[in-house]
Formats: sequence, structure tokens, C-alpha cells
Amino acid sequence: MIRSLLTACALLALSASPALGAIEAPPMALPGDARAARAPADLDTWIVGARDARAAAPLARHYGAVAVGSVGAHIVARADARAFAAALRRRGLLSFAEPNLLSRPRETGTDPFTRSSRWRGIVVEEGLEPPAVTAGSPMLALIDSKLDITHPEFEGSRVATVGSRAVRDEHGTATAAVAAAPTNGRGIEGVWPGMIATNFSTNLSCGDIVRRIEMVIEGGYDVLNMSYGAAQECFAESAELQRATAAGVLLVAAAGNEFAEGNPLEYPASLPHVVTVAAVDLSGQTSYFSNANAAVDLAAPGEQIATAVPLAHDPDGNGDGYALLDGTSFAAPIVAGVASWVAAERPNLTVDQLANVVKLSAIDLDEDGWDPDTGYGLVQAGNALRVRAPRNDPHEPNENIFWVNGEIFRHPAPRIYDGRPRRARVSARVDQFEDPADVYRVRFPAHSRTRIIVRPSFGDADVAVYRGSANTTSAPPVGLSQRAGAARERLVIENPGRRRRRGFVEIYIDPTARGLDAGYALKFKRIRR
Repeated sequence: MIRSLLTACALLALSASPALGAIEAPPMALPGDARAARAPADLDTWIVGARDARAAAPLARHYGAVAVGSVGAHIVARADARAFAAALRRRGLLSFAEPNLLSRPRETGTDPFTRSSRWRGIVVEEGLEPPAVTAGSPMLALIDSKLDITHPEFEGSRVATVGSRAVRDEHGTATAAVAAAPTNGRGIEGVWPGMIATNFSTNLSCGDIVRRIEMVIEGGYDVLNMSYGAAQECFAESAELQRATAAGVLLVAAAGNEFAEGNPLEYPASLPHVVTVAAVDLSGQTSYFSNANAAVDLAAPGEQIATAVPLAHDPDGNGDGYALLDGTSFAAPIVAGVASWVAAERPNLTVDQLANVVKLSAIDLDEDGWDPDTGYGLVQAGNALRVRAPRNDPHEPNENIFWVNGEIFRHPAPRIYDGRPRRARVSARVDQFEDPADVYRVRFPAHSRTRIIVRPSFGDADVAVYRGSANTTSAPPVGLSQRAGAARERLVIENPGRRRRRGFVEIYIDPTARGLDAGYALKFKRIRR
């Protein structure tokens, strides 16, 4: 099939439907909009995004907007959001707008504390010694409520807390202890006892979470645990998490505890590149409350989790500073702790490989292979240290055009083809839920014809080509190949003009495919006209 970059073809009906957790375009919702009115959000503030934060700075000062994160997000008073957005739009700077969504912690009931809880031994095999903790060891970040750093459990630890908020509940203390409580003769041991871990306290508004994610990136952290969630995606948070992925931070999130309340999709758990953790009981059975969906990657113990809690917020009422807690909130830091341990022992793994060795080394539960209740199965520290790492998936994150064209991030992604040399090749993979598409920047030489071939190594991958002016893969493609099964996809793109033409190439899973993932080799070759 030959398509000219100068001719747009009506092929939208053939394109893939959006994948779970994959946003189609940056949101544009302002106070008073019907969609915005339904969102559980802060009543006093709004989030407005600017393409260039420096250029927008005078307007931000005028409207009292405060920049947060690194993707142009600003928190502004709700009453000023429309005026600020309009001023940005007049100058060509408006990027997105949305409510300042509120998340909630992922916790359920409690029971009296007992030191007979055996959750750690389920994921860390007997006799497996954790690595020594040094100044250069991997660091774990936990965005959560304020941790009680005065708790005796953290005596002699490398656990710290950031933020001036008061300790108001047990959640932040409990999640940090599960991951990192040291061996000090008190209470419990975390997954990796004494590891470097920092609690970033938050009020769980989207804007404040974005601030914390930026601090995690700038602080050089290796793993981020997110034991919170919301029923609606916040784009500013999603964009900052995409930047975290690009910076090499492994993202781990609790799946949610709303199975009995309709089992809704939760965010950030349902976003691409997030390791989503469900809960099981101490016998490996799926927890009654744990959300089940296609985003779930792994399971970890999430019932009867013995952990530290602030003395003033001890939920079982006996005031000893320990409790048995239930929830995917406590399964997630178990996986985050395991991932940090593996990163220490296998420092050459990329963030993509680290995520995959943790997933692919799990003990299968429930149905054979992956299932929506427990993902790949029960996380295992020892297995993750031994399993062979798959090939790295390059150029991530790149799920849509606006992630690679410089619209959201400060710099566009590098081009993978511009006709020099005449041939180029990329090998990668896509996953319907973790990595639903790969989009690449390209440039077609003047007076040229370029053959594009996609050769699947497994699964069923398709290819689409978009104009350089497109901002999302929802735009009409100028070229499309959707052959069934493992057949090669072929396109020829012609640029008859005297100037080079920009474009984007998207690889995605065929919408009729039965499998959830696909590997491929993408090849470009300049051919004679």
C-alpha cells in the first residue's frame, strides 16, 4: 500500500480502540463543564497546564497560579482557572486543564496485633539474605500520608520522611514499615530490612502528588510506591509518572479494595508502566476486597499484615504501636521492597527489565498463566534474583504522539529514521494494558519513497503513519496496515515534495487479536521511486 504524506485517508474506522489506562488526548475541562462537575476533586483549586512554563510564568504570577512538577502543570484558584486558561490559549500556551482530583488510601479493616503473622516468609524464602545497605543502594520512595518517624520501629533505620504535615493516621507509617523496617529487635522486619526509604507526605490532591513525584525524580529514587488511588485519571499526575518512567523510576501501585463496590478501574494503578499489585491472604487465596482487572500484574499478601502504626493512631485500640492491617495498600510496598532488593543485586537491569523480572518470576496462582485476580502470581524475591531478564523495551514512554512530540515534555523524543542512513531498525514490544502502543518520530526525505515493514516476533502488531502536524493517534492516519495474525505489515510512504516531511509511526496490537501483547521488529528502507 502506497500513501502520500500530503493526502490524509479516512481510516479511523480501522484504527485500534483505546487501551485500558491509555488517555487519547490531554484533557481540556474547566470549572462548569459537565464532565468536570462529576469529578471528586478539591473544591478550591484547579490544574491548568502550559506548554512552556517559563513563557507562562508572567501569566501564572498574575493569576496566582503555582507551577508544580515538570510538565507545565499549575495549581490555580478555581475561580481564576477559566481566565488563566483563556490567557494561555491566546498566547498559544494552553496544554491541558482538569480538576485537582482527590485520591484516597488503599486500606480496609484491622484486627488485634499478633507477632505470629508470617507475611514476609511468603515472599522471601528462608535463608535468603538481603544485600548490605550502602550509601549507593537503591532508594524507595513512598507517596503517602505522614510517617511517624519517632516510632521505635524505625530506630537505627534509614527511613526518612519529607513534608511538614502532622501525623494524622496509620497509613504512611504502616506502608514504610512493611517495606523497610530494620532488624533492631523490635516489632517486625520489612521486606528489605534497613533499606533506604523516604515517605513523601501528601494531602492526596493531584497537584500535591505531582509535586511529590517531581521530588522523587529529582532525588534519584529507583522505585516509587503508590498505595492510593482514584476512580478518575488525573492527566498531570499521569504525565509526571511518564517522566518518572523515562528517568528510570519503577512505579508500583495498589490495585484497590473496591471489588465489592463494582470493581472499578483505579488510577494510577491502571496507567501504563505501573506495576499493579493485588492482595491475597496468607494461604495465597485472592482477597475478597481486591480489585481484579486487566491492569493487575502481581499479587502479594494483603491480609493480616503485621506492621507498625503510630501510638496515637493504633487502630486496634491497645496502643502498642502495632496492628494487623488488610488492604492492597500493604501488598504494594511488599512488591516495591522486592523490586528495590532486586535492583541492588542486579544493577544493570533497566527499569523495564526490572519490572519484568519481578513479574515473570512470580509463583502462578488461580488460573494457569496470567489472570485478572492475581496477575502473573505471587511475588517472590528469590526467583526474581535468578530469572533471566527479557530484552529491554527501548524508547519508553511513547504511547501517543503527545508524549514524543514535545507537547507535554520539554524536549521531543529523538527521531528513529530520517533517511540517513537509508535503513533503520527498532525491536520492541507492546502490551494492551502496560504499554498499549509505541509511537516514533520520523522524517521522510524529499522526493522519496520509504518502505516500512513490521515483522511480529510474537502476537499481532499493526502499523499506522500520521502527519507531522498530528497531536494524537486519534487523528486520521495517512497510512495503515492491519493484516491478521503473524503476517508482516507493509507500507510504502511517498513524499513527492521538495521538502522533508515530519511524521509519526505507531505500532499497536491488532484490535481483533486474542493475545494481550506482541513483539516486533520495525524496519525502514528508502527505496527508488
